[in-house]
Amino acid sequence: MDAATLKDVEATLAALTLEEKISLLAGKDFWRTVPIPDKEVPSIKVSDGPSGARGDTFSGGQKAAFFPSGISMGATFNPDLAFEVGQHLAEEVKSKSASVLLAPTACCHRSPLGGRNFESYSEDPLLSGKMAAGYIRGVQSRGVAATMKHFVANEQETQRLYVDESIDEIPLREIYLKPFEIAMREGRPWAIMTAYNSINGHHCDMHPFTLTQVLRGEWGFDGLVMSDWFGTNSTVESLLAGLDLEMPGPTKRRVIKDLLLKAEGDEKLRTAVNDAARRVLTLIAKVGKWKDMTPEAPEVSREAPETAELIRRAGGEGVVLLKNEGQTLPLRPASLKKVAFIGPNAKATVAGGGGSAHLNPNYLTQPYEFFVTAVKVLNSSIEVPYANGCIIDRWVPVVDVEEGYCRLTTPDSTPGLLLEWFKGYDATGPAVSSSVETSGNLFLIDRRPPELSPSEKFSAKLSGRISVPTDGKYNISLSTITASKLFFNGTLLIDNWDFKERGDLMMNVGSEEVIRTVELTANKWYDISIVNASLWPKDSPHDPPMEDIAALGIRLGVAPVTDNTALIAKTAEIARDCDAVIVVVGLNNEWESESYDRSDTKLPNNQDDLIAAVAAVNSNIVIVNQSGSAVDMPWSANPNVKSIVQAWYGGQEAGHVLADVLLGKQNPSGKLPMTFPVKLADNPTYGHFPGKDLKSEYKEGLMVGYRYYDTAEVKPQFPFGYGLSYSTFTLGKPALSARELSEGKSFTVTVDVTNTSAVAGAEVVQLYVQRRTATAAVEKRPVKELKGFKKVHLQPGETRAAEIIVDDKALGVWSVKDGKWVVELGEYDVLVGTSSLKEDLQGAGIVAVKTAWSWIY
Repeated sequence: MDAATLKDVEATLAALTLEEKISLLAGKDFWRTVPIPDKEVPSIKVSDGPSGARGDTFSGGQKAAFFPSGISMGATFNPDLAFEVGQHLAEEVKSKSASVLLAPTACCHRSPLGGRNFESYSEDPLLSGKMAAGYIRGVQSRGVAATMKHFVANEQETQRLYVDESIDEIPLREIYLKPFEIAMREGRPWAIMTAYNSINGHHCDMHPFTLTQVLRGEWGFDGLVMSDWFGTNSTVESLLAGLDLEMPGPTKRRVIKDLLLKAEGDEKLRTAVNDAARRVLTLIAKVGKWKDMTPEAPEVSREAPETAELIRRAGGEGVVLLKNEGQTLPLRPASLKKVAFIGPNAKATVAGGGGSAHLNPNYLTQPYEFFVTAVKVLNSSIEVPYANGCIIDRWVPVVDVEEGYCRLTTPDSTPGLLLEWFKGYDATGPAVSSSVETSGNLFLIDRRPPELSPSEKFSAKLSGRISVPTDGKYNISLSTITASKLFFNGTLLIDNWDFKERGDLMMNVGSEEVIRTVELTANKWYDISIVNASLWPKDSPHDPPMEDIAALGIRLGVAPVTDNTALIAKTAEIARDCDAVIVVVGLNNEWESESYDRSDTKLPNNQDDLIAAVAAVNSNIVIVNQSGSAVDMPWSANPNVKSIVQAWYGGQEAGHVLADVLLGKQNPSGKLPMTFPVKLADNPTYGHFPGKDLKSEYKEGLMVGYRYYDTAEVKPQFPFGYGLSYSTFTLGKPALSARELSEGKSFTVTVDVTNTSAVAGAEVVQLYVQRRTATAAVEKRPVKELKGFKKVHLQPGETRAAEIIVDDKALGVWSVKDGKWVVELGEYDVLVGTSSLKEDLQGAGIVAVKTAWSWIY
């Protein structure tokens, strides 16, 4: 932003009345800020989320590019790639006529059960901060604001609105604030979003320590701070703490007349209003919308070949090869006659996790389809039989025009379902608005027509016809936010008008799923309709934010009744006589999502049984796991399981990516950004995650992820930083540029990396530092900590030097006594290698600190 614009911002601020300034401090609606046309202050639009720009419709809406999830990007260990992704995401944001992207998610993984782990980069704060910084720089290089979130310590979804986390200052500083600090220094985001949770008794949106002292004070952040949606918990306190923007609007906490009355007699509060208004205006200027009163353009879909290519490349670079006995991968189709491609995710389009990170993708790619297409090019006569093996749906699968178990039409035979809005609770009379929906999953929090007021009685009706392909028993399911009834062929089938329990659907505000089983005849059409009223059942747990906006929501599912035992037996027979078997297992956006955490780390719904059955009849098995966090792998040591591929969530190109990796078109170079424990009980949060009675105690302190496994000498299934390749590499003897570190100085570790194979590939060199003696700042510290990394791409036979610079702040620990970061006297071992496992590391030398120094930021 140039000096002239900055001066104009100040002039406009001075010309605003106190009432106008207050009006800027909350959203206009779900996705926009408040305009002041008389003063040429435009409204700007924001958009979720980390893996794509969804636009202003939570369900459905315009299609958008779907990028790999944060955990997949973290596995690349490549901040430069995050920068590229950020640039393309900025163009996606612009296609939705938005100016602010609500991303990246920079929180660390505390537990493998975290429902939003897939959105975040890593269990390590350095890796998380570096990846977030690259993403932010990329987004903002194209004139779009990045909003780093969720500040701070949003590591669990269970009771996220109400939980109070007890965190000691040292882990709060060194683990949970650290990725934000790194990204703040290296990425300089224009906006920050606060978290829902409380820390040590204070809500994050008005936290005197994290928000006021650290972010605004120590770090000097002068950008915009917004609340998470419905996450503003006060009127005056949040403003004084440094929260500029309450989202969404219309306001709940910052009602103009109330705040005006409070501010008129309070100079401190008026100053806070002025500062917050300035930051809203400054953000408008930073995104290039200053005094731009042009009407908002319609959202459009942007299908750019270069973006699709990047998504495919990025997804492949994040894939982690965990096991590859006998160089089973890449497959050699010329020598294979029959390859089974099986498993619950083999024909599923698992692109990402659930919640606000989800969107309506440009397209999705199915693993089986794209593997068959690619492998047939290499061997046209190869057979690729398929079986799903088991059903892993957490809920009855939603009806959908493109996917699902039934065909859909509206009452007039248009593909889809008819959604109509009515005055009154019974969905009768003339509809005030209507649309054709392609899915039966409708979270209608931002779709209420303007003709209907939140204060009046109204309803929505979803209607159409369904037809199934085979005779048999089918489950029909319903979940809604408010009172509802489902009619099937004119008869009431599900009465959900007075439900009493809420579940995990629709961000924890949907009712528990109600299921009815019916006999259906193939190719016969059945009428189905749902009435959803803006009426809260009197005995159900209410949700104040949803009540305030009179939100509706409908989820309709239809699927055949299945028996996993029979499916597994059938699949094992298919696998028996194949030359190789690829089993695609994992999770999906039902098991990993915003608003709830997982209950365990096991693969759900008999998937381990499926793998055991197949391994009992075939000795050449490749397991592909799609998940956004660690899962148990009790079959990893089975000699018949030759290869294991951790594929994460690869976005819209997930099917392409998997085919590329299995057939060697792309060489996997990902490293685990989180530890995979042998079992849930091995992880450091076991027994106190997610807490109870709205309290969560971070008892593990600094011992998060590999820090715990190393220090406690608990052997993981697969360690942090681990990952194989189709290439082989050797590391030379590392060289230290200096044997002493002092304030203002740095040292460099240089190590030659050689590709000793005939396949081009990439290796990630990781640098860890281990203190030789106990520190004065805290009695028990982790054995070692990641302090740098470098990804090196090498052609066959090529040698390149990897250089990692360690600056004078890298060895700092937080001293509660001094209230500062301190680099203490002593000696530090510098270790270099290819994972956090001590067997994969070699010493680079000892660095001595002979004079201590300290700093705050």
